Amino acid sequence: MYNVFCFMALNISEVTYVACFTAEDGVYSCGHEHRSVREAMNCLVPDGGSFVRAHDAGVFRSLDNGELIDFLESLPEMPWSWRNKAQGGALANTR
Repeated sequence: MYNVFCFMALNISEVTYVACFTAEDGVYSCGHEHRSVREAMNCLVPDGGSFVRAHDAGVFRSLDNGELIDFLESLPEMPWSWRNKAQGGALANTR
């Protein structure tokens, strides 16, 4: 039984996340291996040209439904979010 679990653990991939942006000559990532969608969002550039991708088993992919929910729930917490500014976040008080 123990050998079966060791074998299964070797096949479970660790998913990491990267912030990406597009340029005229391709798609680039932040170069970090973030452990969560929320953490990767700290590397986003708030100009609308960046996005988060999952890195799973050596392949970049779009966020799945659960990861997308994490992304959407984290948006108001971003320091550059208009909601954060409107609700008196840390950036709302700096001028």
